[in-house]
Amino acid sequence: MSDVHLQQFADGMLLNLLREDNSEAFNVIYARYRERLYGYLVKVIKDTAEAEDILQEVFVSLWKRRSDLHHIESLYTYLFSCVRYGGFRYMRNEARKHHFRASWRLLFGEEDDLFEQQLAADELSRILNREVDKLPLKMRQVFILSRKEELSHREISHKLNISDKTVKKQINNALKYLHLKLNA
Repeated sequence: MSDVHLQQFADGMLLNLLREDNSEAFNVIYARYRERLYGYLVKVIKDTAEAEDILQEVFVSLWKRRSDLHHIESLYTYLFSCVRYGGFRYMRNEARKHHFRASWRLLFGEEDDLFEQQLAADELSRILNREVDKLPLKMRQVFILSRKEELSHREISHKLNISDKTVKKQINNALKYLHLKLNA
């Protein structure tokens, strides 16, 4: 069957064909819903590159899980839910990063007249820098570029010649490690 012929099929039929490893059915599903889902994501998260990444993850997941999709009653509803969840996850992570950066600036970026607070901030800074220095080299580089130089994941991945996912994972791991060390 050709993609043109499959375009006339209802979602239920395309889903059945997808479960049978029909890549042409997948291509039709992708073409049918890509623009609508992408438009929603861009409107919600206001970041075209991240919208592309989220959408790609959703469709890759759809293909990988194609044999386990028996519970889906509405293909569009399923895809929309996946995209919406991906958008929420992105926004939650962005809010966390914003909060962390604001805290970082508050602790280390503003002058404070109170001597005790300055001493405490200096001590915390020394401890944090010491713990950052203990991170593995690549993780340390990624963390410094992200938190001190405030580069985006994409800028870091280009600068260090690593994938966006590696950047995200390295930052996550560094934050978990530092959180454990600073709260010990």
